[in-house]
Amino acid sequence: MTSPGHDCTVTTLVEVQGGPAKWEKVEQHLHEVGWSYRTLVPKERRTARRALGTDPAVSRFLWVAVPVAGSPWRADREASWQVATLRKETQVVVYDRLLRLEEADRTIQPDWQLYSTRARAWATPPTHARAWAEPFWRLRRLLYRAGVGTGLFDVGLRVRGSGPAVVDLARGLTASDDVDVRPLDGRGRPGTVQHGEDALNRALALILGPLFATGFFLVLARSAGPLGVALCWLAALACTGVAWWTALTLPLAHSRLRSALAMLGTTAAAVLFALGIPGLKSGMTAAQTLVFAAVAYYGAGLVLLGRRWRWQTLAAGVLPLIATVVVAALPLTSRFLHDIYADELSLTPAETSVSGVWQLAAAVKLLWPSLGAVLFIAAGWGILRYFHFIRPRSITAGVVAAVALATALTMTVSTTLTSPQAAADRLKEAAARGTEPPPYFGVSPEWVCVVNTVPTSELTEKGGALRPGKAQISFGVADGQVVLWNPATSKPLRIAADQVRLTPPQDQTPGCGPRDSGQG
Repeated sequence: MTSPGHDCTVTTLVEVQGGPAKWEKVEQHLHEVGWSYRTLVPKERRTARRALGTDPAVSRFLWVAVPVAGSPWRADREASWQVATLRKETQVVVYDRLLRLEEADRTIQPDWQLYSTRARAWATPPTHARAWAEPFWRLRRLLYRAGVGTGLFDVGLRVRGSGPAVVDLARGLTASDDVDVRPLDGRGRPGTVQHGEDALNRALALILGPLFATGFFLVLARSAGPLGVALCWLAALACTGVAWWTALTLPLAHSRLRSALAMLGTTAAAVLFALGIPGLKSGMTAAQTLVFAAVAYYGAGLVLLGRRWRWQTLAAGVLPLIATVVVAALPLTSRFLHDIYADELSLTPAETSVSGVWQLAAAVKLLWPSLGAVLFIAAGWGILRYFHFIRPRSITAGVVAAVALATALTMTVSTTLTSPQAAADRLKEAAARGTEPPPYFGVSPEWVCVVNTVPTSELTEKGGALRPGKAQISFGVADGQVVLWNPATSKPLRIAADQVRLTPPQDQTPGCGPRDSGQG
């Protein structure tokens, strides 16, 4: 899959060796991949040859604009990898000698809305206005300003730029002096700090992200040991320092003092949100913090991974493939956990039969940890690739990712497969203690009183004998038999359904009256 675009450009001094035929081959490949380039001017060429001691008949130098997808930070490393890929694809010796990141950020301009000033005369008092009429004209001016502020006199033209410049531009292009501009945001006010778009986005990410991490570590510190508390507090202070440094080096307010005051309030809000206010609001729990962190990790990682792909290809190829695999796997896994549960309790599939909804829920429980592990690796790959920690098509990174994925899948599948055994163990424990038996994806055992409707000697019992005067855990009726749990043998007890009657326990407790000795 190819990248839909690039985030920055690294201008690279490339040395191509091998003679004119090799030079032409590299230039043709640059045309094919769409990289712009130019030859060096004589002075640059002489400097490069003198510094590197190259032979003019063998080596040629080019300034190549290498497009880089991802963060501008460490973009030179990504550009070097791209040049290495160029060497492999052309089979020509190519060196990247000098790499320079080209800044292409632009300052965010204030927005202004053009409006007609023809109604201004309606709110302007004449020179001979009476003094007693001043309140009347004041009201008209107030109404006019309200009309301007609400867009009543807008002419449908928006302008961007500094205040005096946009007025001249608007009047010049509309050939009318009866127009003026009103601000649409706060950037047009005098003294406002003007930021670049990319610089502002990076600053906000480096402020909000570390503040979130600060709250995360503070919450973890509440339930950690002494060493863990110290480490969590050190990590929280480090994250807070990163946020403050970013805010002060790139002031978001009119001055560094105002930025510091704003950061003080923001930091206090983050700490109070994480730890709470005694008597008013409880803080976040460790589980809630981990959920927020997981959501942020998955969201950021998958979005960054998706930016490197063409969404058309993703929607047309990858997503249908995943959906097909999941749909094909659901019938195979729908009874999987139920069959293991039945095997743990020596039950038959008919005795643990449930509706399709519960089978689907069990299949989702079986599949989602594996899907979560796959997405965890994919999100990590997206983050690492965005910040250029791993090179494209890296065999080492691929092997590490495959091993990590296999390990994660093994652990999640192993954990999931233990759930039927855990549910069976809890049911046996409930039968021994007389507590409420746990359900398992639609299989809902319950305490019942079993009253025989035929003489005791005629009961058809398989797997033990009916206990007199005691409640039994029942799995219901299957194949004409009442299926009970026999704690004495840790096996099911089956009795013909037409020979007994099931009633609720007395007072909702596992206790029953004396056992009937004859036909009821």
